[in-house]
Amino acid sequence: MSDLFERGIGVKVLEGIAAGKHTERSLIIDLALALAEDRRRDIVRKTKDGFEAGGRRPVVDDNKRAAILARRQRGESIRTIAAGVKVSIGVVHKALTAAQAEQRP
Repeated sequence: MSDLFERGIGVKVLEGIAAGKHTERSLIIDLALALAEDRRRDIVRKTKDGFEAGGRRPVVDDNKRAAILARRQRGESIRTIAAGVKVSIGVVHKALTAAQAEQRP
């Protein structure tokens, strides 16, 4: 941020303890940066702990996978399948790609 201020660029903080427009470093900006850094470290630690404890549960169980494949067989679009099964479009793509890979020798 110091580099931005030296070049005459102001920073507008939208929310939090440092909300407002700033044109130079101040104690409040430094405090907000320190809090953000601490929060980020906490998120990284919790994410790492979660993966070590067994990782993320799969979004698609066997029933959803079967529904995705059946709907695609009927010619439904990926968007329609995602909405109907209540998963993201990316999850549908992943399930279809995995099913295609399983069918290949």
